[in-house]
Amino acid sequence: MPKVKGSKVKKKTARKPARRKAAAKKAPGFFDRVGAVWTNMSRAALAGSVLVALMALGFLWSGGYVGLFGERLARVAGLGAVNAGFEIRRITAKGLTQTNEQDVLAAIGPVIGSSILHFDADQARAAVEQLGWVRSAAVSRLLPDTVHVSVRERAPAAVWQLSGALHLIDDTGAVIREVSAFEYADLPLIVGAGAPGSASEMLQALQGQAALRGRVSALIRVSDRRWNLKTRDGVDVKFPETGVADAVRYLARLQEETSLLDEPLEYVDLRNPENFVYRRKGAVEADKPLGRLN
Repeated sequence: MPKVKGSKVKKKTARKPARRKAAAKKAPGFFDRVGAVWTNMSRAALAGSVLVALMALGFLWSGGYVGLFGERLARVAGLGAVNAGFEIRRITAKGLTQTNEQDVLAAIGPVIGSSILHFDADQARAAVEQLGWVRSAAVSRLLPDTVHVSVRERAPAAVWQLSGALHLIDDTGAVIREVSAFEYADLPLIVGAGAPGSASEMLQALQGQAALRGRVSALIRVSDRRWNLKTRDGVDVKFPETGVADAVRYLARLQEETSLLDEPLEYVDLRNPENFVYRRKGAVEADKPLGRLN
């Protein structure tokens, strides 16, 4: 029988395990360890530097040095703007009728020759509005070299007498300036404690009644509660504590229709809206009634 050749059995070769990622398999070498140490030291140094810088900043701030340094930087920046052509060369103004031009310039300050880019328009506006005649103001920068001031002035409404001194006020009670006894003699004289602030309602009501307003000689504050109006003919008009504007309109209409204030009256009493009365000078009879307010 022929010999059967035995089949050669192939030996299985053991498979090598899959390679891991080089970064995970490779053990850190000497230089890697040195680099890590250096990185940690750098971070620590940076943190220390920041801490030292913060401490130094706190020291400088407490000593006022930071403010001085900031001011120096601001001056340098302002000088750079001036050199670039952004220099304040002129100040223009609009609406100055009673307001003195020199007062406006003094309020704005010595800004000619300084940087217009660093000019504080809001601060200048607030300073101009402190002037007596100025009711409101607007200050703007017109590049490259002009500051413009626009003013709305107060309208004189009365003269307030306080401790022997006379002050011109507007219809809000704001003091414009001190005046002499011969100035603004055509305006009503206001007398009484706390009068200017509380006079605004009466003054504003009279503003719309030109004929009646021209007759007013004085406004007298009574017990800091209400007003008496004295005409140039010597008539006392007693106003209520509330509803002053309505009472003024009523009196103006009454004068227009009946010329009541042209008569020789002692007073007109408008304190009770249900019973307006008046009395003639030297009269012995009871007060005469007027029509109701409507």
